Amino acid sequence: MRTGDDALWSGAYKIPWNDPDFSERMLAEHLSQDHDLASRRCVWIDRQVAWIHRNLLREEPSDILDLGCGPGLYSHRLATLGHRCRGIDFGPASIEYARKCSPCQSRCQFVPDDIRHAPFGGPFDLAMILFGEMNVFSEAEILAILCKCHACLAPKCGRLIVEIQTAEAVECLGRGGSSEQELESGLFSARPHRCRTEHRWLPGQQAAVQTFTIAETASMETRVYRNTTRAWPADDLTALLKTAGFSGMAQHDDWPCNTDCLALWSARAA
Repeated sequence: MRTGDDALWSGAYKIPWNDPDFSERMLAEHLSQDHDLASRRCVWIDRQVAWIHRNLLREEPSDILDLGCGPGLYSHRLATLGHRCRGIDFGPASIEYARKCSPCQSRCQFVPDDIRHAPFGGPFDLAMILFGEMNVFSEAEILAILCKCHACLAPKCGRLIVEIQTAEAVECLGRGGSSEQELESGLFSARPHRCRTEHRWLPGQQAAVQTFTIAETASMETRVYRNTTRAWPADDLTALLKTAGFSGMAQHDDWPCNTDCLALWSARAA
């Protein structure tokens, strides 16, 4: 495995995922049925939940840990199938929505916390990190998260699933060109503004860096945000999971997905 530069994942310019105003705008993106940028559209979530229920949980009531749960779109559906779910996310608006809209509140618990630092509880039959969430952490951070996952899973029968952005997709992201948009409102501001996006690919760190420069139309105030995405080629991913204590790593080609930019892997708590 390559050692990344943790500075790429920290600092003053990191996207403020847990800022209340930003979180409200992010929630709108999660719930939109016009795109799959923040969360998948419901038709695909329904198919994936059915796959998890049938293929991993064997339609037996199970305890599930949903890391980076967002507004609870997976946990809500899994709870209606009889499973008990604990979701953790540090977007305050998403957690509030997840709690308010849970169809089975007795079987769902949503915790506002950073999965890097939060206690996970357990034991769980399944832990899941979906929709490329794993790629946004540094190598040291995701290893620590995976070690906590291993510790909270039921011995022998506990399983982990991670849906990663493929290494090819991350490199393609990093090699993208620059673009500029004039927006009336958007993820980074509720007011009219200009958003310039730039991309870099850092082969030594296997990381794509996106830089967003936001210029408010009225005040001309400028803010800069950065997002870093780590690529995990298959060999690096399996080595990482093994280091965290997992075994039996496998990629699932039958995972229902509307893009080839994401891939699902599973592993067992050895």
